[in-house]
Amino acid sequence: LADDWMIEQGFMPDAESEGIAQQWWHKLPVSVITLEDPIIISPTMKCQLAMEIMNKRNVDQLPVVDQDGSILGAVTLHNMMRKVTSGKANALDPVSKIMYNQFQKVSTDTPLSTVSKMLDHDHFVIVTKGWQYYTETGDEIDREIVFGILSRIDVVDYIMNRAPDLLKSNGDISKSNGDISKSNGDISKSNGDIVN
Repeated sequence: LADDWMIEQGFMPDAESEGIAQQWWHKLPVSVITLEDPIIISPTMKCQLAMEIMNKRNVDQLPVVDQDGSILGAVTLHNMMRKVTSGKANALDPVSKIMYNQFQKVSTDTPLSTVSKMLDHDHFVIVTKGWQYYTETGDEIDREIVFGILSRIDVVDYIMNRAPDLLKSNGDISKSNGDISKSNGDISKSNGDIVN
């Protein structure tokens, strides 16, 4: 923690960031990662219904947006479990009682290196996209919408599956039952043996 503060204040070089800056993906924007359309919920939704939606849609995070379109935070499975098991929330409480209201927002143009550093401390970032709204009098109002949620697994999955070394090879890496076999670029499970 002390080193992180020293690095943030510029008193100490960040060797990890310097290493990231040398990676093939560090300048790529968030938009290179295919994100699922977000499932957005109201802050007044009951926790039980949010849990049912997470189960049905197989997601761990749900952005919370009010009626005006303002992003208030996100409900995560991790935080829901923590609050419910400690008795601080129950099924009938609104999700506003369990949501994270401190979160990082990034645009689709944000470099993956920036997002990578954010995800060192946060479980997710909310990806937003800006748009302009004009009133009947012609006043322009900048707005933003939730474009998606980006988590650590999304970034690591992109890096691992798009690595230039993998793409350069004629074969794909195939995983079958724990084995890695070289084939035509696809990853699938075999029986644990390495096949060339």
